[in-house]
Amino acid sequence: MNYVDYIIMAIQLLGGLGMFLYGMNIMGDGLEKVAGDKMSAIIESLTGNLLKGVLVGAVVTALIQSSSATTVMVVGFVNAGIMTLPQAAGVIMGANIGTTVTAQILRLGDLQGASVILEFIKPTTLAPLAVILGLILMVSAKKDKIKESGSIVLGFGLLFIGMDTMSASVSSLGELEWFRNLFVKFENPVAGILAGTGVTALIQSSSGSVGILQAVASAGMVTFASAMPIIMGQNIGTCITALISSIGASKNAKKAAMIHLYFNITGTIVCTVVLYTVHAFVDIPFWNATMTRGNIADVHTLFNIICVLMLLPFSKLLIYLANLTVGNRGEEVKPSKVGALDKRFLTTPAVAIGQCHNEAITMMRLAIENLTLAKNAMVNNNEKDAKKIAKNEDTIDEMEVQLNNYLVLITDRDLTETESKVVSGLFHAITDIERIGDHCNNIAGLALDNIKRGSLFSDKAKQELNAMFDATLEILNITFRAYQEDDLDLIRKVEPLEKVIDKFNVMLKKKHISRLKQQECSVRSGVNFLEAINNLERVSDHCSNIATTVAQKHSATDEFDMHGYTREATERGGAEFEADYQYYEEKFYAPIA
Repeated sequence: MNYVDYIIMAIQLLGGLGMFLYGMNIMGDGLEKVAGDKMSAIIESLTGNLLKGVLVGAVVTALIQSSSATTVMVVGFVNAGIMTLPQAAGVIMGANIGTTVTAQILRLGDLQGASVILEFIKPTTLAPLAVILGLILMVSAKKDKIKESGSIVLGFGLLFIGMDTMSASVSSLGELEWFRNLFVKFENPVAGILAGTGVTALIQSSSGSVGILQAVASAGMVTFASAMPIIMGQNIGTCITALISSIGASKNAKKAAMIHLYFNITGTIVCTVVLYTVHAFVDIPFWNATMTRGNIADVHTLFNIICVLMLLPFSKLLIYLANLTVGNRGEEVKPSKVGALDKRFLTTPAVAIGQCHNEAITMMRLAIENLTLAKNAMVNNNEKDAKKIAKNEDTIDEMEVQLNNYLVLITDRDLTETESKVVSGLFHAITDIERIGDHCNNIAGLALDNIKRGSLFSDKAKQELNAMFDATLEILNITFRAYQEDDLDLIRKVEPLEKVIDKFNVMLKKKHISRLKQQECSVRSGVNFLEAINNLERVSDHCSNIATTVAQKHSATDEFDMHGYTREATERGGAEFEADYQYYEEKFYAPIA
């Protein structure tokens, strides 16, 4: 074999590896986008239960086909203060089990048989069909889910084509004595572990590294004695991604990355000592047996399950080692109001968008609190509550700025049409929430002016103001619940109540102007009264805008037309709209009219 043959084989090997990794990447991206909502829900369901954390880690990793991506998310959650170290430990352990799914899929390459069904199931037939079908779905489909399903199918096909290309090139190399001897050297546990660690760290994917080993195994050159150390080393090498992502993060985030490293190092050391001690005294029958792709997949899965079962009772020890390594002194205090918006989540847009949604909900809670405080400040001349509003308002303002900046970063990612629509809605919603905060702050200023000047409202004015505050708090709470739960039924109640508040505003202005003419209250308090109800009416307008973002998220259009939606909701009317309008009119308007 001359040097030209070596070059051709190297090109084939690297080309196959590139196609294999690319196929795994687009398949993982497609799975992530299709399962994005489910993935966020699974992660959010996490509790302090360690076993549940293991299950979450396994399921999420199986969904997105990447333990590296899962551990990077864990580092981000810990850095944001959303997840504790004990929770992180459970998820990290589960991720090691979930990542073995890829190798189990690749074992299909071992299928043998002459039946028609098996011929079609074999990757040599199935892979080209998957590429054709995947391309058709990606090019012709209009719906996001179908397009992403197409990318999953396409990735699946490329994965196996890359695997077959690698296997073919390795098969030729298998004829060379020096290449066969290379795997004999890996029977030395130190050499094998270092090789597995190095390759996995280089490509930053344990699934990809195991896939390469399966390609070599298909050429009949891998024995259990050489494969086991490599597989154990691959688990250590996959830690590099989380360690890199923890650079510049909080100490707790660094500890999460170290837990991942210590878990895999400890599992490797214990299993190596036990395995080679047993081999020294007992003749293991399959020690020098040649392994297939399926055997590699089974050993990989079994090794990771054993490590989890073995170290699960000692999770606190792993946390202790991480604490000892990183230390607790000099921990920084995060000044950000939205620490949950960690840039590590940007690698998984579905999770990043979910975090933005959660922060928008936090903003709305603050807005509700401020409106409640504004009511007490304005109606009851409560100076203490009026001053509390300013602090919350500063937080709302800062959150709006940081959310907007983070959403801009999300728009640079490869988003589905649905995700793009949600991001657009978030831009609109947080602006409206911030403006609600501004109106509450305006009312606080009016209340402080009344207190300073000794201006008092008449009992009738207080009664009317109290009723309008109640109506406005009702619409804000309905909007909050509808936005939080993505509830279209609740959203339909926003517009009828907004119309009642508009009517309320007009009626109260007439009544108060009449009182001013009859000198039943001072001019200054009268002006502040009118300003207050104007601000409340504007709050209801912004609630209507937020409701629009929820409604149009489920619509066919990509554009957010606030005025068009409210006009359509009013014109459409119907029995439900009229019934809700009558209900709110009788509840808030009629007692004051």
